[in-house]
Amino acid sequence: MACRLLLADDHELVRKNLREIIEIKTDCVIVCEAKDGLQAVRLAKEFEPDIALVDISMPGLDGLDAARQIHKESPQIKILILTMHDAGPLLVKMRAVGVQGYLLKSDAPKGLPLAINSLLRDQPFFGVSGSEQLRPEKT
Repeated sequence: MACRLLLADDHELVRKNLREIIEIKTDCVIVCEAKDGLQAVRLAKEFEPDIALVDISMPGLDGLDAARQIHKESPQIKILILTMHDAGPLLVKMRAVGVQGYLLKSDAPKGLPLAINSLLRDQPFFGVSGSEQLRPEKT
C-alpha cells in the first residue's frame, strides 16, 4: 500500500516541484495539499496521512506551530519539515514539537526520497548537519 502524504508549502511552484519528486522517486501518494499552516492542520486531521511534509515558513501558522498541532491531534502522522535555511538552532525545538525529520529544500531532489523512507521505517531523518547537531558534545 502506498504511503499517504500531505504536502504543505505556501508557494505553488515549490509544491509542484515537490509533487514531481514524490511521484517519480517514492511510493507515496499526495492525498492533499495546503498553502498555509492552518490549512495543513485541518487537512491532516481530515485525511490522516502517513507523512506531513511541511514548509517551516508559511503564513497564518508557521510550520513549527502547525507541526505541534498536527502531532498533538494525530501523533501517528510523521512530520518532515522542509526549509530553505539551515535550521541549526531550531532542531531541538523541532524534536520537542514532534517533528521526525528535517530537510533543506536544496537537498530535496536527492534527500526527499531518503527522508520519506527513513520516516516510514520509524527512523528520524535530520540530514548530515542535523544529525551532527543533535549529538551530545564530546567531553
